[in-house]
Amino acid sequence: MKTHIVLPICYVFLVCSCLDGDNEDTLDLTAPSISANEGESSILPQQFYKATNTANEIPLSFQVEDDSGIREIKIESHSGFDGHTHKSLLAKNSRFKLFRLNKRITSEDIENQKKFVYSTAEGSNIYLDERNSEISSGDLILAGPYHFSIQATDVEGNQTRYQDNSIYHTTLYINRSYAPQVEIQNLNTADQNISGRIYRNLEAADSSDITFLWIYIEAGTQTNSESEGTILKEWIWGNSNWPHQFRPDSGDPLPDAQELVLEELFDKDTDFYTALDGNTLVFWVEDSNGNITVNKLPIN
Repeated sequence: MKTHIVLPICYVFLVCSCLDGDNEDTLDLTAPSISANEGESSILPQQFYKATNTANEIPLSFQVEDDSGIREIKIESHSGFDGHTHKSLLAKNSRFKLFRLNKRITSEDIENQKKFVYSTAEGSNIYLDERNSEISSGDLILAGPYHFSIQATDVEGNQTRYQDNSIYHTTLYINRSYAPQVEIQNLNTADQNISGRIYRNLEAADSSDITFLWIYIEAGTQTNSESEGTILKEWIWGNSNWPHQFRPDSGDPLPDAQELVLEELFDKDTDFYTALDGNTLVFWVEDSNGNITVNKLPIN
């Protein structure tokens, strides 16, 4: 009786032990790794990349590695005009289009299944003109903040995730000459003095009136692209084109639609200068066409 009981139990134990050993050797539970190419200090585009007014392309460079093999890589960019709600789809002026990027690389496109290198060689950048299939001839890209990500999945189904930052994600700032311009000439917190202006660029044929200004002081760090920081103080004028999850969408009447003088906006505003020390001053300016200019100025 004892023999009949002991033998099956030992058999089951041995079988389970073997299966467990096999799983440890073969089962891959790790998502692909996304990193900078050899010779590059970071993945491109870098965190919080700022495109110039005239830029028609953004550098793109990275590599993906996985021990089991890469199944798919997705490169994607979409509007960050309304925070992270992503409900805003169209501008008021049909000539202006939100920039979008959707690129999918599958295992059939990857020669070395365990390591894929995407370089800045000609033809591999992010294009902001007709070379991008999402942009038609004559379209004008809306200037503003765009969320950008690189994601990957391996042959075992493991995916990079936002929760552990294994997805590469950041915000790209696309600037244009027809969008509002921010010009800071001087800022001295000790003397409580700021000089500069926010203005409509009348030299750009497609510029339009300033309709909304959101100035805020942000605590936090820009090393984490998912973090919006903590808003310590904010000032709002005008009416926004884009409902936003982190602030009211209207404020006091704008003093002027063509040019706003910073000395006049913050004349004798002690709270403004006190809150600045060690934080970041952010300008968010919109025009009637829906363009947004974001200018962040760290204060040491």
